[in-house]
Amino acid sequence: MARDDSRKKDGSGKKDAAANPNRVPQRRTPIPSGGPGTRPGQSARRPGPDLAPPDLRVQLPYFAARIAALLVVLAILLILSVNPILALLAGLVIVGVLTYPLGRLQRKAAQRAAGRADAGPRSSAGPARR
Repeated sequence: MARDDSRKKDGSGKKDAAANPNRVPQRRTPIPSGGPGTRPGQSARRPGPDLAPPDLRVQLPYFAARIAALLVVLAILLILSVNPILALLAGLVIVGVLTYPLGRLQRKAAQRAAGRADAGPRSSAGPARR
């Protein structure tokens, strides 16, 4: 067996630092103040008041209608003695196709609610006169 010249003579098995003269020392970059998962321009804090959470109450009636349609289709398929897994997959596809227009209405309602939340409170009094 050939002896490795880059190993230390004391038998510790570690390579000598001078064994690779082409090795470039790596520079360590400091961790940003926001933590390890943030970008350099971001802070680790939560988004400010300019990003309001979506109002899910606006979408609830549409979501409930789509879930109800799924349950009805699943009940019909299970009454027809379709395999339960196949009934679930087919029910998802059927309800997805049937309630696609309802999903579009749900998305529009969510966008309207988000637009209303971004605009802030509006007064119906109009502009102030002097």
